Amino acid sequence: MTYTEKKERSYRFTLALRMGLPIFLMSIIALYALFSQPYSTLASLIVLALLLFAMAVYFLFFLINQSSYEHITESITHTFTPDYFFTRFDDWTKGKIGTLAMISTDNLAGINERYGVKNGDDVLRAIAGQINNFFSDKEIKKLPICRFKGGDFILLLTGEKEKNSALIELFLAKYDESLVNEIEVKLSAVLLDTKHLKQPQEIVTRLYELQYANKEKKTFTDRDEIIPQELETSVLESLSSQRYSLALQTVVSEKLLISEISFKLVNKKGGFIHQSRFIPFLNRIGKIREYESNILEKTVQLVCEDDQCYVITISSVTLRNGLFFQHALELLQRYPDAKNKVIIMFDEKEYSPHIKRFKEQIAQYRAVGYKIALDKYGVNHTTMMYLKEIEVDFVRFDPLYARHIKEEKYQNILQGLNISAHLCGVATWIGMIEDEESDKIVKGLKINNRQGNFYGKITLKEEK
Repeated sequence: MTYTEKKERSYRFTLALRMGLPIFLMSIIALYALFSQPYSTLASLIVLALLLFAMAVYFLFFLINQSSYEHITESITHTFTPDYFFTRFDDWTKGKIGTLAMISTDNLAGINERYGVKNGDDVLRAIAGQINNFFSDKEIKKLPICRFKGGDFILLLTGEKEKNSALIELFLAKYDESLVNEIEVKLSAVLLDTKHLKQPQEIVTRLYELQYANKEKKTFTDRDEIIPQELETSVLESLSSQRYSLALQTVVSEKLLISEISFKLVNKKGGFIHQSRFIPFLNRIGKIREYESNILEKTVQLVCEDDQCYVITISSVTLRNGLFFQHALELLQRYPDAKNKVIIMFDEKEYSPHIKRFKEQIAQYRAVGYKIALDKYGVNHTTMMYLKEIEVDFVRFDPLYARHIKEEKYQNILQGLNISAHLCGVATWIGMIEDEESDKIVKGLKINNRQGNFYGKITLKEEK
């Protein structure tokens, strides 16, 4: 029996005792009051028994009803509910630093779709069992664990994350990409400690930010030592003051002078706030459009100072925002010299359900004087779909191809993708070229634009 099941059983017993004890005490008091009277009769005893029986039945039904509301484990995996887990969180840590790990079933949606929800539930039960068995073998007998949502399990370990990261890595090494009833299961994990995060909402938010970063950049643990409240205050203040750091990297092009521009916020002390920290926060508070409008304006102003094109990454959600488009249009009206010199790059994981409208919006951006580029070509399925649906100017290959550029199979795929893009009338682009050999390969493949440390490292605008 797992720790969560033992806690559920003891909780049910306590609940029953809490409900039954008043009935028992009332019965004892009533009987004592009855028999202590000198003139007690059989009729009064029967009436009292009936009243006690009615009260017992009432409390029994009340107990049954109350127990349906007061439960501490969920029915599928018999792990704690999120409410109970985070209610007891402070008691479990007892003022000490703890590590929260989130183990996620990445392909649960695919399992439910292919094998059915019942088999998906069986997989979740098996994963919960694997987690409990693994940590029990490591002499962690009382493991608080809850299923937060879907296939995401949150568990609490004692100590800082550095102490527990090896355990999580061992768990993944043992169970990642395992089979459960001949069903392939893909697991991932992220973890953080409570050194700076104390509130449940902050903890869950940061765990999901790390989960996203883990998928994008393979960031396993939270290496940020900034207190969340201080970070959020610093981000809002920097955004309000429009303090930005601009970094540029040269793109070697056949026809144009191009530099890719990236932005970071700068705090009061002059330190950088990386995009991976402030972008999720701005998304949560609904200020991402304000930020991306600001950086677009700074890019347009910069273009008017230099005789070259600049590439800026904007989220697809912002691109579809009518207020952002109006701002983008007004910028080119105020700075007509920037026309055809600003390249807006975007990528999107989910295919837009309103593709016709999005197609028209992209056409409007191009009509007023912006160039449009798609990112993560060759890996992101949505980019492939957009290439055939939307008129764009550039596509940039996913970094995966640059990392394997010296392998023949990747070169063959690159060649096919490159030809396909050219037949669609789109210029191709590859980044992360680090040496002369890779440069010769991409030149031989006739990729139009090349980028990477081989051509020029990322430099701050002030240093350029």
